[in-house]
Amino acid sequence: MKTSIVDKMIKMEEYLQEIKKYKPQSYSKYINNKQIKYALERLVQLVIDLALDINNIIIKQEGEYPASDYYSSFIKLIEIGVLEESFAYDIAPSTGLRNRLVHEYEEVDDKIVYQSLDKVSDYYVRYLKEVNNYLG
Repeated sequence: MKTSIVDKMIKMEEYLQEIKKYKPQSYSKYINNKQIKYALERLVQLVIDLALDINNIIIKQEGEYPASDYYSSFIKLIEIGVLEESFAYDIAPSTGLRNRLVHEYEEVDDKIVYQSLDKVSDYYVRYLKEVNNYLG
């Protein structure tokens, strides 16, 4: 299972690098380049999906009951000792962005997605560090 987690972490790191590489300097450049916009939306989704997979693998490895939802999977990692409490509560809402992108529950607000790119990058770089520390 540790190999599976590490493989997912490597893939997440690649996606995070691509987000930084492709993120335009301005919102107008982002909104006017549909290819970049859709690529970045997909990369954000993939990063969050990988984290959810990692969360669930860790939860299962620890013999815990599965989280009731995506948000809760981050909160369960507090109890297990993977994530610091304040950070888990900061990163968990990113699952809402993922759900909007995947299911289009609401019309996706391009400005919110663009403004979230740096935060997603920062949060998930830290997430990788905390998971790596947990794995030893």
